[in-house]
Amino acid sequence: MTKGKSASSEGPRARIGHKLILSFVLLVMVVVGLSGWVLFELTDRSLERQMRDHLVSVATLVSTSLSGNVLRYMRPGREHSDLYRRLMGKLQRAEQGVGARHIFVFDRQYRSLLDTDGLMPIGREYPKRIFHRRELERVWKGYTAHSVLFYDGDVPYMTGYAPIFDGDEVVAAVGVEIGAGFVDSIRVFGRSVLIFAGLSALLTVGVAWGLARTLTRPIQKLVEAAREIGRGNMDQEVATASDDEIGYLGEAMEEMRRKLAARDAQLRLMLGGVAHEIRNPLGSIELYAGLIAGDLPASDERKQHIEKVIEEVRRLNGVTSEFLEFARPAPAQPQPTVLARLVADAAFLLAPEMQAAGISYEEHIAPDLVCYIDAEQMERALVNLMKNAVQAMRDGGHLTVRAADDGAEVVVEVADDGSGMSEAVQARLFEPFFTTKEQGSGLGMALVARAVEENRGRIEIDSRQGEGTVCRLRLPQSKDRVPWAGF
Repeated sequence: MTKGKSASSEGPRARIGHKLILSFVLLVMVVVGLSGWVLFELTDRSLERQMRDHLVSVATLVSTSLSGNVLRYMRPGREHSDLYRRLMGKLQRAEQGVGARHIFVFDRQYRSLLDTDGLMPIGREYPKRIFHRRELERVWKGYTAHSVLFYDGDVPYMTGYAPIFDGDEVVAAVGVEIGAGFVDSIRVFGRSVLIFAGLSALLTVGVAWGLARTLTRPIQKLVEAAREIGRGNMDQEVATASDDEIGYLGEAMEEMRRKLAARDAQLRLMLGGVAHEIRNPLGSIELYAGLIAGDLPASDERKQHIEKVIEEVRRLNGVTSEFLEFARPAPAQPQPTVLARLVADAAFLLAPEMQAAGISYEEHIAPDLVCYIDAEQMERALVNLMKNAVQAMRDGGHLTVRAADDGAEVVVEVADDGSGMSEAVQARLFEPFFTTKEQGSGLGMALVARAVEENRGRIEIDSRQGEGTVCRLRLPQSKDRVPWAGF
């Protein structure tokens, strides 16, 4: 258990700024991604449709320039005839004019009649046309058709077909292959969408980061102010420059702070007044009881009763002093302090109690270990911790105080092998006036916690019933160390 730290804050906590940035980025990426995909699909379909229409138009144009009756004379071996050369010249000029990669003419048996590549003699069958059999069935019925997108290596292309008539009869078909340049355009468009999405994400991160800082800075100030109020520091004003709901929250917290400070001051004044009024008669009782005890012989039984009265008066005086200290705390005045000397003084004060309880004591502290603390406050805190440890070992035990350098802080441990504490007791251990002892004010651990916090340290309790307790103090080693109350 760590003083000033709730159970909900033990684990890592997601920051609202990170959530904002993630939410904005996800939203923008989803919107841009869906929009880009829709635009990509629409553009792809539109360009492909334009390509198909262009192919069909070119194929129809070429088919109208060829006579079906003339094509009947194309027989194997006539590749060197004037008719073949004239028809080939017409196709080649059309190929150059429309930017086609290949124009060819074939009959209903898929045999070549004319081919601008010059690699297919008349009568040779086009094996690839078998893959376009479904499209060519439309051509043989007198309609135009087109193939799907194909790749020749890395080069995309499409083929358009148009029938060639001899009267009303379809005697042949012309095929026009044109490279699908729109594919490159689509690829460029796709890359542009990805680049745009990346830039949008970066821009969104920047905008969300700025918005998050605008939002989280006043929230962080409110969190720090709330923690200061939780520590009992009512002097720090809660101030936020926001004019929105966060500003209203800050104003409400400031009003709460003022009311708590006023009530706390009244309670402390009342507590201090009551303790002061009790302390004066206690001093008189102790004085007169001492005079009575001095007049009685040592063998008189009444003297023992008077000494018991004096002992109880002193105990009540100690409780009253704790009340006064709690009601009127002095601000810490930290300075470099040798820790070993402080612990030795505390152990010396408790030596009679440890000896009477049969408790062995060990101390493991380097002589040159220095803390930046208020020596008087921390000595009282150590005395309280060690006294609690002694009282937890009623049948004797072992008390160990050790300290070590842990970078920017010094870790001091007060360990005992006493009865330990339950989780319920640990949860209320630092509450003022809470005690499990028959006698006591219940302010000891509250004063310890306040002293540690006043010195910019932390206190942790590690205890199990029947296994003892370790009280761990984390104290600053340098005056520059001020813990950040982040969230």
